[in-house]
Formats: sequence, structure tokens, C-alpha cells
Amino acid sequence: MHGPAEPFALLDDCTATPGQPCSRLYTGFVREHRCESAATLDALWQDVQRDQQAGLHAVVLADYEWGLALVGLPPRPPASAEQHAASPALRVLMFARLHRLSRDEVDAWLASPPGFTAAHGGAPRLSPLTPTLGPQAYARAIARIHDAIRAGETYQVNHTHRLRGELTGSPVALYRLLRARQPVPYGALIALPPAPGRPAWVLSCSPELFIEQNQGTLTARPMKGTAPRSADPSVDQAQAHWLRHDAKNRAENLMIVDLLRNDLGRVAQTGTVKVPELFAVAPHGAVWQMTSTITARLREHLSFPDLLRASFPCGSITGAPKRHTMQLIQQLEDTPRGLYTGSIGWVDATGPDADSWACCLSVAIRTVCVSAPDAEGRHAIEMGVGSGIVLDSEAESEYAECQLKARFLTGVVQHTPHDTSQPTPATAAAYPL
Repeated sequence: MHGPAEPFALLDDCTATPGQPCSRLYTGFVREHRCESAATLDALWQDVQRDQQAGLHAVVLADYEWGLALVGLPPRPPASAEQHAASPALRVLMFARLHRLSRDEVDAWLASPPGFTAAHGGAPRLSPLTPTLGPQAYARAIARIHDAIRAGETYQVNHTHRLRGELTGSPVALYRLLRARQPVPYGALIALPPAPGRPAWVLSCSPELFIEQNQGTLTARPMKGTAPRSADPSVDQAQAHWLRHDAKNRAENLMIVDLLRNDLGRVAQTGTVKVPELFAVAPHGAVWQMTSTITARLREHLSFPDLLRASFPCGSITGAPKRHTMQLIQQLEDTPRGLYTGSIGWVDATGPDADSWACCLSVAIRTVCVSAPDAEGRHAIEMGVGSGIVLDSEAESEYAECQLKARFLTGVVQHTPHDTSQPTPATAAAYPL
């Protein structure tokens, strides 16, 4: 067995320091609140707030398809009994303890997490990953998107598919390898409570902020625009320069910035929506990514559900316009996204009254869902990959971009054959599950 005795959640920030220990380790699982209908969102929030006033702490996981109801679309029909058992949901996990950790403390805890029977089961081994969509089927989907753009139905579609395979070894060991190669501010390692048709583990190395609310200030940082990195420093910098100035990528990024400005404007004080940074380019693992920043001031007396209704799912992983493009995505994608391109994060009570709350949610990209092991210790795994499609997108290059993004997972075991982390029992024992 490669698993903990109890659920836990590590929200892992690579920028955490001893002076600013902003990684969060949640232990002492108490209960889960689940919302499968937009009509019950406010009731769920009341339950969460009661738990928070009693001293509990909340971790949020939102499936992409849960957002269909928020934009007024019908649910995706389940294609199997397993999908029927795992209806799209907003899940809020409540924990008794919240530990704020520096990066070194996270390293130590991951080296020897308590409650595991086989946390060090050797280096993780992956089977070859099988895409749910081959190049020819992908090209047909891109042609359909081009037809929809020409017909004026959409401007941009974020089209995705899944990669599936098997993991042998510890999910914790795999997460250690992933974060070593791609440290990000919105990482997550979550051992979930058992639920039919749902993963047992979530491993996420997302570089993308969906939305943060802190003392009334809203911040969103959508990513749109990708270029491969190179081992040659001069070529690598040339790739970054190309991405920063490429008209196609800038146009795609600006389209999503406008969409998120509109979403935030639904809950913002008049005149406060700003774009302090456009077209910033930064490295994330094997790729350069283009990011822009949008800020606003939240109107008084609005709740966490109000913010979700205005903004979820993030426009960077739908396309524009959001509602109709999500309808096209339902028609184009043969398999549900699940947590992929949904959201992971936290929501805190910051005072005794209902209006005192803060949150930080990532876009759940670079995210691997891992099943419980079978009798032979093999975990089924799934991750999603995708890219933004516009009229001049070429199917071959977009499919190659998806393969490049998949190197987040496929490259880690190829390039890191041995997990050399050393356990630190004394540190780990300070944070029992």
C-alpha cells in the first residue's frame, strides 16, 4: 500500500521561506462538504462557514464540469457507470489543523510523511501514456473549431484531451520528482477521502493563479501563450523573446484578459478593474509561458459563492466567449475533464462575520489524478493537456504543443531515474495526519 491512513492536503508554494512560510499543510481530516448543483452553493458555503467558526480549515477542489451549471449549461451526460458515480462537484475538505511551512519544511515532510506504510516504495515507474485523442482525430476537432470561428460562434477554444497510464510506486515519491523539476507557487499534493469513481490522489504543479481575494483586492493571472525551452541558453532566450513579441500569442492572451476583466467586473467596484501587467513571460519547466495580471476591488458584502458564480471556470481554459465556447467544448471533447482545468486552493475565514473571508485558487493544469492501487500495487493515472485554438492555429503544431506540455509528467521519470530524497522523521512527526 502506498497511502496515508487519513486524508491530508499540502498546498505547496515554492516561494515559501522561513520568514514567510506560505505553504499550507492541512491534517486532521474531519469531513467533506460537496456541492453538485449550483442551487446548493450558498447552502454549502453556510456549512463551511459554520465549520470555520468552530476552528476548522477549508481546502477547495472544483471540477471543470461543475462550472457548466454556473454559466447556465446542462450537465454532461455520463458515458459510463463510473462517470455517473462521480458527478461533477465542488468539494470542500475540512481539516482540524493547518500548518504553515517554509520550503525546507515541506521538503522534510515530504521525505517522510507520517501515516504511510510504504512512503518510500522505490522510484516511481510510469507505463507509456496513451492519449484519448490521436493526431488524426485531433486534426478533425481543430477543423471543426475553425468552422465555428468562421461562423462567428467563437473566437478561441481551449481544446483538451487526456493521457492515461499506470504508476507503480508511491504517489508521494512521484510528486517529489515533479516539484523538483518544476517548482511552482500553486503546487498541491492531496490524499482524498474515498469516493466512488474518483481519484485517491491529486498531484498538481500548476503555475497559474485563477483568482485570489485578500482584504477586498481581487487578483487573477491568466496564462495564454507557450514556447518550448532549450538547453542552449542563447536559443532559450531567443524563444522567450519570440513568445514575448509574437502577435498571435499576444492576441490570444489579450482575448482572455478581456474575458477575465469582464468576469471580475461582475463583482468589482465600479472603475477598479485594472491590468497592471500584460504579456509577462516566465519559464515553467520545459516551456515558456505568457501571463498577464488583472486586479480589482471586490464590492462589499459579496461572498465566496458570488465570486465563483462570476468567474468559474477560468477563461484561460475555456476560450471566448465563455458560455458558448464551453458548449462547443462539450461537443468536441469525448471525455470529461474532471478536476483538470478546474481549480484547487483554499478559502479562509478572516474574522467573525460572514463578510470576512479570503481565498486563493489555482487553475488545475499540470495536474495528475491517481487512483487507489490495485492488488498488484498499480495506480491508474490521468492527466489532461490542451492548447488555445484560433483561426490560424495549425493542428500539427498544436498537437506538438500538447505533447510538450505532457513532458511535465513523461519527462520527469525519464530524466530522474532515482528518488534520492532522504527521510527526516523528527520533522515529519511534528505534523501528524
